[in-house]
Amino acid sequence: MTLAKVLRVLKLTLRVDVPATRIRPIGRGYNNDLFIVDHDEFKVVHHKPQQAGTVPPASGAKTVVVRLLKTALDGLLERTENEVAALSLVRGPLHKVVHVPKIYAWSTTADEFPFIIMEHLEGVPLDTIWPTLDLPARLLIVQQIATILKTLQSIPSPTSVDTFGGLSFTPSGDITTSMHPDGLGGPFSSAHAQWLSMLTLRLRDAEANSVIEGWKANGLRDRIEAFVASHKFSAIINQAATEPVFVHGDFNCRNMLVSPDTHKITGLLDFEFARIDTAPEELMDGLEDFRGHTCLQPPPKGLQLHLLDAKSSWPCQRDDYSLALSDGCQIALAWKDAFRIDGPEYDATARAYSFLENLCP
Repeated sequence: MTLAKVLRVLKLTLRVDVPATRIRPIGRGYNNDLFIVDHDEFKVVHHKPQQAGTVPPASGAKTVVVRLLKTALDGLLERTENEVAALSLVRGPLHKVVHVPKIYAWSTTADEFPFIIMEHLEGVPLDTIWPTLDLPARLLIVQQIATILKTLQSIPSPTSVDTFGGLSFTPSGDITTSMHPDGLGGPFSSAHAQWLSMLTLRLRDAEANSVIEGWKANGLRDRIEAFVASHKFSAIINQAATEPVFVHGDFNCRNMLVSPDTHKITGLLDFEFARIDTAPEELMDGLEDFRGHTCLQPPPKGLQLHLLDAKSSWPCQRDDYSLALSDGCQIALAWKDAFRIDGPEYDATARAYSFLENLCP
């Protein structure tokens, strides 16, 4: 059935009939089914009007990637448009730093099922070769990752993007903000409003949890509500970051392509959860592959929670490479030098997330 969908979208959008033998599943998508499609040549198809966020395949293009959203996982259909709009926003500013895929066609919420047809980029997923790389190669890659992240966070928002949330297109094709890709609602007028929405949703999830049952036992729910009513939670989020920046939303090695020969990062993928948010948000779930690089052995408990636990664990508390005894510590120190995460707004973000995570683990 899934293969039939791939054949259908290729026929409807790029006007090609491709033998099933030339369609290969990638097998790495969690929220999506991914396929590499080979063809003699994907000819240029001009759609009038041109679909927002798309370009025709380049002359001579012989390979594309087809992505089908797994709706059975309750994936938001709007994430398809969110990814296309996000790629449109970052492609220009990133072009000298790293490639992102061009989009050839994508579905709307009115289509039979959600899909994206995109450019195939060269390289292998970084997470598949990271464990085999020597220290010089890893240090080179760390520098590149820091440059990519700093570039993403410096991308100026167009005037039509003036709130926090996901991304979409206006009827005229301009990029604007929309609901949060994680289903938090929105768009939000401020980071503070987004935090309060997250609090409401976590309490709702706790109510629906058959084990927690809303924390009503032993008067704990009353204590939680008293904590919120006392404005202590607001005091924490008022110290968190407030400036909107572009956030990739899944900034991990599995979504980075790298040349196994030169160790140059050749592509950045999967903008499904991209959004306009605050800078610390990128590091809550990002760079999971690096969490084990610490100068403290054994790694402290909680090291895997998120990157903002860095005060006691990751990246490194040392200031001198001569004291970095292990490869892991040198990698951590290199990241510390390349991308600073100092500042009270990072600590406040970590504390706010810790509170919300504990409301409904």
